[in-house]
Amino acid sequence: MSQPNQAEAAPPASPGRRRKLIAVGIAVLVVLVALTATAVYYLIQPKGFSGTIKVGFTISLTGNYQVEGTNSLKGIKTAVDWINSHSGVSVGGKLYNISLDYYDDQSLQSNVGGLYTRIIQQDSAQFLLAPYSSPLTTAAAPAADQYDRVMLSHGGSSDIIWTQASRRNLVEVLSPASLYLKGAVGWLKANHATDKIAALYASDSFSAFATQAALGYAQSQGLTVVYNQSYPASVTDLSTQLAAAKNAGADVLIGGGHFNDGLLIMNQLKTTWTAPAPKFISLLVAVTEPNFQAQLTNANYVTGPSQWETVVSYSPSQAQSLGLGWYGPTPAEFTQLYGSLNDAATPGYHAGEAAAAIFVLADAIQQANSLNTTAVRAKLGSMHTMNFFGQFQLDSRGLQIAHSMVLVQWQAGSKKVVLPSDVADGTCQYPYTGA
Repeated sequence: MSQPNQAEAAPPASPGRRRKLIAVGIAVLVVLVALTATAVYYLIQPKGFSGTIKVGFTISLTGNYQVEGTNSLKGIKTAVDWINSHSGVSVGGKLYNISLDYYDDQSLQSNVGGLYTRIIQQDSAQFLLAPYSSPLTTAAAPAADQYDRVMLSHGGSSDIIWTQASRRNLVEVLSPASLYLKGAVGWLKANHATDKIAALYASDSFSAFATQAALGYAQSQGLTVVYNQSYPASVTDLSTQLAAAKNAGADVLIGGGHFNDGLLIMNQLKTTWTAPAPKFISLLVAVTEPNFQAQLTNANYVTGPSQWETVVSYSPSQAQSLGLGWYGPTPAEFTQLYGSLNDAATPGYHAGEAAAAIFVLADAIQQANSLNTTAVRAKLGSMHTMNFFGQFQLDSRGLQIAHSMVLVQWQAGSKKVVLPSDVADGTCQYPYTGA
């Protein structure tokens, strides 16, 4: 059988045919370029969103406030993750995702002003969060009015931030400093009214204001104050002050400031205030952090005020019963999402209050149906809502007036909410034994 012949070579294409093939090739190339451009657009612009709302802020990732600042940032990122995965923020019939623009302020007031100018003028952030802490929030606040940007405070609670100056665009999400130690003093009045109080506290505006407000409340309730002393934020030795408080006859120690000085007080308490130890201790900020208990051998029965704990359960049904709107995840949903994003960690109140600032902002933008500063600030001033962190409502100055605080106490390695009784998962243990 003969083999089939090889195919004959195709005749050369005519000039007209070559032009036609070139035209077809160009058309195909144009289509491919168009498809590529479309693909790039969808890579840049998240699917389903018409635009991005940029929220700018500084946060303390190093320096004296790094523990609180780091946990605050984790809370902020958790809130943004939830919002962006739940259709974003609706404005004018369009959906917007939220992006974050932030810098480490190194816990230094001197860094804050310049960074916020950069965030607003160069990075074009549309809305702002304040830094962590009252001193840094005080330094940041003028930028909110100077550049006409709404700024939500999640970690600066000193009342004097608002009372010593007019803050047109700064609003508070957490309870003010004047309420922080009131729960502890109220418990003493009800249960051990003869105990004498010593106050030792950081000299920054938040710590000083919170402690002085508590002392004023104690004296109004007939309690006795025998020692009242502040210390600089940079302190490295408080042994002299602790010894003086003991020698004044104090049974109770209140005050502190932030995480590092809270640890310092407790570590030096072991050698300067013994036999007997103070009967009751309540310190600001530090006590709520898990690392407080982890880094100490004498944390058991120490109390401290908290803005929020995971066991304090707010819910859409509770909001409805109060005639309030609800926005965002439930406490359980927030806690689960936070853990999934942070190696199974449990959020403390610094993460909670920072996340709440994002949820309040998104809620206000959506209710105002606008990205305009004036419209959003007006809505923040008039809205009364609830989210996983609790109620939100402002007075005419921008101070939070609806949120409730709790008192926590370390008990056998676990942090318990002990006040108020209707949300508590434990009862306050007394006396402190130094263990």
